[in-house]
Amino acid sequence: MKAKYILSTLALLFVFGCASTSAVLADYDDTIDFNQYSTFVLCIDDLFVENTNYPNYDNNEVRQLIGDAIEAEMELIGHKTNVLNPELQVGFQLVIQQKEATFTNCESQGDYNYWHECKIDTIVYTEETLVIYVSDFNKNQVIWQASVQCDLNRSKSKLKPYVKSLIEQLFDEYPRL
Repeated sequence: MKAKYILSTLALLFVFGCASTSAVLADYDDTIDFNQYSTFVLCIDDLFVENTNYPNYDNNEVRQLIGDAIEAEMELIGHKTNVLNPELQVGFQLVIQQKEATFTNCESQGDYNYWHECKIDTIVYTEETLVIYVSDFNKNQVIWQASVQCDLNRSKSKLKPYVKSLIEQLFDEYPRL
């Protein structure tokens, strides 16, 4: 009995440990010379809340933190902010979807494995994806984009470092100068 409990606990920890890692999906136009760009502007429209049905996930504070972190990463890369004559436009999108997962749990009883009880459980959860894009301002063409699943429903004290680490993780995939 004790071994069963320990194995169950280890399996649960393993599942939750694997679930916390999210892969970054990134793509860029390999015909573009990223060294030719030196200035950028953040898309101001992306700072406005779009997903009003999910105020815990998408709000002014979250969007401002994302915008500030993107600007900081672009400056670390070597680009300078230029609102009047930008070469690049950087923006982001929060994609929020409500999804359902249905599980069947049938417990067997006795030697002949008859089902004692069979339950169908439906769990409703919210899935968030942060997408960042960089576009050539003159060509009006996206030249790089990256996305990652995230969880922005956090306390204020944990939100800022979490957003910063998300943006750093995404910009690790940016073609370096």
